[in-house]
Order: sequence, then structure tokens, then C-alpha cells
Amino acid sequence: MNPDGLNLDRPNPDGSNPDGLTPDGLTPDGLNLDWAGYLRQGEYRRALAAARIGEAEAEVQSALEVLYDLQDALRARRLSLAQRLAERLQGHLEAMTQPGVFRAILDPAALGAALEALLAADRERLTEAQLLEARLERALAQGLTRAEALNTLGVLHALQDREAQARQSFGEAIAHDPGHYRALTNLGNMALEGGDAAGAERMYRQAIALNGEYAGAHHNLGVALRKLGRVGDSVRAIKAGQRLSVRQTRRDQDDELKADPRTQRTVQLLRIGMIVLVLLLVLLAAKGKF
Repeated sequence: MNPDGLNLDRPNPDGSNPDGLTPDGLTPDGLNLDWAGYLRQGEYRRALAAARIGEAEAEVQSALEVLYDLQDALRARRLSLAQRLAERLQGHLEAMTQPGVFRAILDPAALGAALEALLAADRERLTEAQLLEARLERALAQGLTRAEALNTLGVLHALQDREAQARQSFGEAIAHDPGHYRALTNLGNMALEGGDAAGAERMYRQAIALNGEYAGAHHNLGVALRKLGRVGDSVRAIKAGQRLSVRQTRRDQDDELKADPRTQRTVQLLRIGMIVLVLLLVLLAAKGKF
């Protein structure tokens, strides 16, 4: 029996199997509900689906939802959101009946330090590869943050024309997290700069398949298509990128507001002030004084 009390790996010692699973964690119809196994492999989407279908403990399902969202936030480099999600995850682990399977693969304190390392690298804008790698050490050591840390290193290598190191970093990021669409887009950028527009198009389309809302992949796809002489397709892709870029900008601004309690409080006070002003104007109008 696994640490969370679900018999996903084998029948009970008395031979009974109340969950109806085979020794491989399968239901009789072959559906794999071994959410713990998926969790250990870092497949959070599948772990969440298995936990929901298998009706795992509510806190288990909530923790897996947060992990799934946290991974998405990291892929999008929404680091402030990732920090808030990590705090929520800690709360779910504390409320969980038996969190052993989570704690065996995830140390909330280490995750917090890894996220802070990514944020510090953003703030400091380091231009020395060795200094940046040292700053990202904790992020590189954590499974959830490693791909984003590798992508960050790859960007610096690319900016400083170290193509081999950049390709290696982006490739390692994708190998660690095949869903990291920004690292894939960066590989496409390198292909485009190297004159391989067709190869770049393939990578951009793969990135869009992973996340159709990523503006950068749409815009750069448009650039690649223009180089390939497909002007109409290029214009459509670039326009799609522009629309999505506006959404991303608004989303990033919302993230910044939520990340700073003082700013959030200021916005709330401004909203209250506007409401009071509107009510005052309505009152004056009703009395014929306006």
C-alpha cells in the first residue's frame, strides 16, 4: 500500500483488492489509475486524471492540480504565480492524511529556494555564464524548475553567440520537460538564425501544438514563413502573435499586481475611491446639485 493509503501497487496481504487494481496499478479494463506512479515520473497531468478517476483523497487531487498549474506557470515563466502556487501546495501537503508519496519526491522548502533562485536571476540580469549557473544552482537541482533554469542558461549562451552551448542547454531543457514550449521555440529561433527556415517552422508548430496561446511561437512562425515565401500565412501568424501578445501583457501585469501586496492594496483603495466618487455624483445629481 502506498503512503497515501491507496492500494495502487498490489493487493492487500489477505489477498483482497478493494480498489479493483492489478499489481501494475491497472483497473480490470486496463485503465492505469496509479497516480502515485505518474507523480514519481513527473507526469502531473496523468497523475491528476488518475487521481480524479480513482477518487483519491481530496487533498491529493488538490495538490496534483496545484503541481500541474505550477509546471504550466514555470513553462510560461510566470514566476510570481509559481511562488504563490508553491505556497498553496505546502498547505495541501500539511492538510493531507499521508503525504509521504509527495514528500518523497518534493521538498517544499527546496522548491521555494529554487523559485527564488529563478527570480533572483531575473532581477540581477547576470551576463557571466558561470555566475548565472551558480545563481541557478538550486533551480537546476529541482525537478520542477530544472527545465526553466536550463532554458535561462540557453538564452544567455544564445545572446552571447555561443551556439553549441545554447543548443545543448535548450535540448537538455526539452529532454527534462518535453512540454517546455519556450525552450522548443528558442531552438526554432536558432534554426532560423542559422538559415534553416523549414526546420524553424517545424519547431514553432510543435511549440504551438504544446501551447496555442504562446505569442512568441506564432510571431516567429510568421517570420519563418515569410522567409519561405509564404506571405499570406506569414501575415496571419504574425497577427495571431500580436493578439496573443496583448493578452500576455495584461496577464503579466495582473501577476505583478498580485505579487506585490502593497500594489494590490493601492489598486483596491483606488477602486473603492472610484466607487465612492460615482455614488457621490449620483447623489448630487439626484438632489439637483450636479
